[in-house]
Amino acid sequence: MYKKILVAFLFHFMISFSYAQEGMGYYYDYNGHFYVFDKGNTIQLESAHVDSIRAGIDYIAYMDYRGYLKVYYNGETQTIEENLPNAMYATPYALVYKMAQRLMIFEHGEKKQLARAVYAFQAEEYIVIWVDNPSVYIMAHENGQTSTIETSVSDNVINSGKTGNNIFAYSDLSNTFKVYYGGQIYETGSSNITDYKCGKNIVAYIDGFNNTFNVFYNNKVKTISDHIPKSYSVAANMVSYVDNDDNFTLYYNGTIMPLESWVPKAQNSKGNVIEYFNDTDLKIIYGGKIYEADKFIPNPKVMLGPNSVLFMDSNRKPKYFYKGKLASDFMNEQVTDMNLIWDLPVFRYGTNTIGFYYNGKLYDYETSKY
Repeated sequence: MYKKILVAFLFHFMISFSYAQEGMGYYYDYNGHFYVFDKGNTIQLESAHVDSIRAGIDYIAYMDYRGYLKVYYNGETQTIEENLPNAMYATPYALVYKMAQRLMIFEHGEKKQLARAVYAFQAEEYIVIWVDNPSVYIMAHENGQTSTIETSVSDNVINSGKTGNNIFAYSDLSNTFKVYYGGQIYETGSSNITDYKCGKNIVAYIDGFNNTFNVFYNNKVKTISDHIPKSYSVAANMVSYVDNDDNFTLYYNGTIMPLESWVPKAQNSKGNVIEYFNDTDLKIIYGGKIYEADKFIPNPKVMLGPNSVLFMDSNRKPKYFYKGKLASDFMNEQVTDMNLIWDLPVFRYGTNTIGFYYNGKLYDYETSKY
């Protein structure tokens, strides 16, 4: 079992990426023109300031100077609405938004109405959940299909619910804990669950009545600890947790594996990544493997993407982990700000310079004050 854990020590060198990370960048040039950064290429989209920018992996959405909602996708820009949405959320491959009461989605270059009227909605990477109006039904959209999760018998349909990348966990009106996954509803056999988290393909939850820590995975429920964990984090196909004896443990792809005999200062997750650290060591879990990223400054600013981690090392230089590889020494300038757009690193440095680190190369551009 222990052999399944691979520890990779990656220090102070540059590894070239054989594949390009995903994310769509944007900036204003020194004339105030709005540009998109698309896989190493730049294209001017507007000559004036824009608002309400939402960036996905394969699109950029924004409000132009006239108040029109536009989307850049596959090298072309189109207007999809002539007014500002009431709410707008960017998932990696779809823009989900609400126009008055209508719930809309733009994905793969096409606009589609999901519902004529909704009370509320949640949008994640592969699934959209909403409360229909006036039926109050709980609905889902995934893989181009719309399904009913729960029908209403009163003004209330469920007591609580949380959405993961492609999964929805909830307590119905009887406080029965259920999971909607792959178009099917699964009963967990537990009730009165209030502490739970969702990732991709997985839900972790605490059963206070039975004093157990459980996961829903591969369409089945499994108890992974007979004691309630002190803390836990959920990502794609995996859960990290601190058990009752202060051991830091990983559940990955159906297997329980020890991580550390000490309690991490923090553990955080997003997409396919879990990162954790003590006072000086940053470690990353990706694909069930542990990578010791670096010695770094205490209380660091660590950013997570679906497959990436961006952080400052002890020399205050940025380092970038992506799908099992670590890049360093790619930035000579003093960075004033940095961020991730999904998995695309974005840096600010110099007087007015913005840089995108893409496919092992830093692309930088002079920008305006915006």
